[in-house]
Amino acid sequence: MLVPHGHRQYLLEAASFGLFRPLWSPWIIGELYRVLTWQWVQKHGASETERRLCSTAANALMALLLPDWELINIAPPWPKGWSTLRDPYDLPIIATALKGHARYIVSENTHDFPPADAAGRHVWQNLEFLRIADFLEIIGMDYKPHARL
Repeated sequence: MLVPHGHRQYLLEAASFGLFRPLWSPWIIGELYRVLTWQWVQKHGASETERRLCSTAANALMALLLPDWELINIAPPWPKGWSTLRDPYDLPIIATALKGHARYIVSENTHDFPPADAAGRHVWQNLEFLRIADFLEIIGMDYKPHARL
């Protein structure tokens, strides 16, 4: 869940209420750790003390996510993407969603969404790509973007 902290809080709360079933895979976990570790190093440095603190924070995040997330094991070959897909490393995320029978992929990274259809929806292989606020509205979560940021 590589989303801003304020959004992450809403998504974690919605999952804990059973409003949706979040999926992850070894690929997504690896990406999460890679990105968050680099962000930590950029913000705090990489001293021995900071490495230990980063490890503690990463383990705390995993403990927070484990109760509500379903692990989906995926392996290549990856599904085909749309013709304008710029990041082939998004294919394992799509594979996770397809294998887990997801209806949505939720992200703020809209420039990697498939092209919009005539109705303005971003759909690929029956997966709809949504921004976080739109997803929270669909699942009935009262979303106030500035209340927790």
